[in-house]
Amino acid sequence: MDSSTIIFLLLAVVAWGMGAFFDKMTLRYVDPSGAFYMRTLFMLVIFIPFLLWKYSPTKQALLGAGKIASVFILSSVLVTVGGVFFYLKALSGGEASKIVPLSSTYPFITFLMVYFFLGESFTLNKLLGTLLISGGIYFISK
Repeated sequence: MDSSTIIFLLLAVVAWGMGAFFDKMTLRYVDPSGAFYMRTLFMLVIFIPFLLWKYSPTKQALLGAGKIASVFILSSVLVTVGGVFFYLKALSGGEASKIVPLSSTYPFITFLMVYFFLGESFTLNKLLGTLLISGGIYFISK
């Protein structure tokens, strides 16, 4: 991995960690459904100006990508939105120090899907690494 990839990865980890903290704080004052819809509203307010600003390149990219890309983008949005909703429901009913790590075991699902559907290479090291990370997260949350 090059250094810019590592920097972006670390920034993502810090942002997601802080996001989970703020999610748990929000759930002290708002039920999970309310938090979900408030989050969606704030995202729209933030992203609509950027979408309007980048409308032409976004439209070009969408038209150039073909219909199947639109299907994959929509699928990603739907499962991500569903994941956020289910995550907030789980977070409202449990300790953040347990729910957040357990929700972070999703790489195992990705590992299986990219192997079976995208033909990425299967190695024992990748499987063991993914299982050890997911298992470690499970034990940390106990």
